[in-house]
Amino acid sequence: MLTLEETIEIILKQLPEYDRKDIVKMIQEKREELGPEVVNEESAAMIVARELGIDTHQLSSKARLRIEDISESTRSVTLTAKVVRVTPVRTFSRSDGEEGKVASIIIADETGSMRVALWDDKTAAVSEGAIDAGSVIQIRGAYVKKGLRDALELNLGRMGGIKLLDDYEMEDLDIDLTKREPNKISELKEREYDITILGQVQRVFNLSTFTRKSDGKEGKVLSMVVADETGSARLVFWDDFAEEMQSVKEGEIIRLTGGYTRAGRSGDVEVHAGKSAKIDRNLDVDLDVAEAAPPMTSSSESLGRKNISDLETGMWDVDIEGKVVRIFDMTTFERDGSEGRVQNIIIADETGTIRVTFWNDDVDEIKEIEEGDIIRILHGYVKEGFRGGYEYQVGRKAEIQINPKDASVTDLDISQVSTRPTISANRYMIGDIDNSTEGKTVEICGIIVNISQMRPVYPACPSCRKKLNYEEGKYNCEVCGDVKKPEYRMLFKITVDDGSGSIRATLFGESGEELLGISAEEAQRIIEKTGRDNAPIEQNADRALGRYVSIQGRISKYRDSLDLSTSKLEFADPIEEIKRVRKDITSIQ
Repeated sequence: MLTLEETIEIILKQLPEYDRKDIVKMIQEKREELGPEVVNEESAAMIVARELGIDTHQLSSKARLRIEDISESTRSVTLTAKVVRVTPVRTFSRSDGEEGKVASIIIADETGSMRVALWDDKTAAVSEGAIDAGSVIQIRGAYVKKGLRDALELNLGRMGGIKLLDDYEMEDLDIDLTKREPNKISELKEREYDITILGQVQRVFNLSTFTRKSDGKEGKVLSMVVADETGSARLVFWDDFAEEMQSVKEGEIIRLTGGYTRAGRSGDVEVHAGKSAKIDRNLDVDLDVAEAAPPMTSSSESLGRKNISDLETGMWDVDIEGKVVRIFDMTTFERDGSEGRVQNIIIADETGTIRVTFWNDDVDEIKEIEEGDIIRILHGYVKEGFRGGYEYQVGRKAEIQINPKDASVTDLDISQVSTRPTISANRYMIGDIDNSTEGKTVEICGIIVNISQMRPVYPACPSCRKKLNYEEGKYNCEVCGDVKKPEYRMLFKITVDDGSGSIRATLFGESGEELLGISAEEAQRIIEKTGRDNAPIEQNADRALGRYVSIQGRISKYRDSLDLSTSKLEFADPIEEIKRVRKDITSIQ
């Protein structure tokens, strides 16, 4: 038999012209008509549904509300879903000085996943352990609002309810949340929950132990690379699952049910096994497995030593050597209950400069390093940088050598070396930039004809430099967790015209600071002092408009237009540029 709320939801879905209060009133009137001592609310609701022309027996499983059905206009949501993640209860102070409570859960059904915020008394379901990952619940009377990144989420306040469903209730509702087709690895995105992966094990890494910051206890982690017919991904297992998966063999077919995704250290999407995950091994399944990515295969060959100017995104197991030009402060972050550390330096060789990133134990390897020292790194990899260009990542299998005796850059003078990343770019006329140049790194030269009137700074994570979310008076990074003090960074757009056409360019970090002549921190202080988001641009627009600039960056598509994601900006001499263009034209003729 359907619950009262399930029947109401079916009626509302089939007859959207009715309001919930109208349906409730009809049910109450029907119960009074037939006798409340004879007919309960559930039976009265089913009678009302039949009188309205709805066969609840035929529509119950198909007509029930699913996550994919929820929109911003959905009212008083009632749905059944599985809990795939639970976060602890947090307390906060309201504007009236009263203490409030909030907890979050992630729910999923066969159509997707969604965040649910539980407020005040409703948080007891979490604090008292009534629900946990893997529980199947029915949420009643929730309301919809936009949350982080404008994603829709459900909120459960005083008028809502939450109920843990038993197996027999699931059978009565004809709901089976365990029937899930495997997700395609190539289609995985960050922050997805309750996913299923079916694939072949390509490589298994050693189990590692660590000490959790939260309780001081030992934790264990093991990762492997698994591929299906669409691509490959790293799977990460924790604690008991990590121990269990030590015996897995390369070539074995496994199925992981109840996983979730997050950004990996190299920027790729990783799949993690949650506490309620299920693992099936040694499956007799015929898979046409895609070839794994170079860093994931045991057969990948080292690229050896490369000049910095020759580095490209996607290079794996590559060696570099250079002099240290700049050292950034080490920062810490919390991830999966343990403390992580990250530190960046910039090094140079005769061909250019590049940012190098060290993680966790590798940070200790460079704690005594100084500017001017020589560093050689073996078996690292290259990824795209935050503002374009490239970054060199010191991964788990990298080797670090400080001031090696056979260094080749001993005589390099770094006194005049720029700390900006080196980028190789071809010069383009803006009018020649089209869809064929999307994804390429180019250089343009032209006049700034417009600056967008927007807030030119944003709060960033000091560890990974991702944009922070601000919620309930706290900054949060999706990768590193809570952040006490953000690092403000420049981000705004300009329009550049070279006579052949115009293009919008996005300026990041140092490029934006150089154009406006102020730092990101100074821009933030101007905003706080004036109360106007675009005040830094208003006060410094005269410095930029009409200036002749040379810009390097990557061409990307934004909606229906091509934009330039700037990695380097310099004020240019128009006379010299005209001479250069004439020389190029003459050489072609």
